[in-house]
Amino acid sequence: MFTFTIREHELLNPFLEEFQQYVNQSYRSTMRFLSHPHRAEFGENEKLVLITVNKSVYQNMWSFLRLNDSHMQYAAFACLENAVYAIRLYAVLMQSAAYRHRFITDSDFSLEECEKEIAGQQDEYDETIEHFSNIEFYSGIHSVNTFALKNASISSQLHEGNIFLGISCGEALSDVLQDEVRKNLIGAFLALSKHTKFFQADGVDETLRTTEDGLYQRFLEYLRR
Repeated sequence: MFTFTIREHELLNPFLEEFQQYVNQSYRSTMRFLSHPHRAEFGENEKLVLITVNKSVYQNMWSFLRLNDSHMQYAAFACLENAVYAIRLYAVLMQSAAYRHRFITDSDFSLEECEKEIAGQQDEYDETIEHFSNIEFYSGIHSVNTFALKNASISSQLHEGNIFLGISCGEALSDVLQDEVRKNLIGAFLALSKHTKFFQADGVDETLRTTEDGLYQRFLEYLRR
């Protein structure tokens, strides 16, 4: 399993292990919700779309974790980018049947336009509350993947005077790359925890909530340090 060697690694390595468990528990919980025979609020086509988008979230999240283990960071970050995009899409499709109909029937469907419409309907932004934005997180990952953030994209491949141009960064990851992995792992947890909130209409999964609470406490401890 991929392990952190940077500052606070004794906290982050258990976080990584628990997050892998959380992904599995979250997937089972969300699929039980979507496959429930009494989900009458969704038409058959709508349910098919929601299940497909939800599966994309978790398949890409699993790939992100597995590729981290293999030190294939460009591929890992690409999978995380896809996972967060699917999370954003699901959040829009869950808003109303109108958005689901538009997604199914309109070849010019724009996720960004729908997100702007939803943002315009919400209450005024409260700066006193801490917010985690999936859109901003997605943009950050995309900037690394497309080399818009050149330092994170390129210098992450430098380690102890060597440049790794293959599929990995050798036996050890550079400090810059480990920082990116750490940041993306924590962001992946926050994004996925927001995603699971859409599946609580039938009540909270206690096993999932226990794991999530434990992860969030580790996250807060990391911030305090």
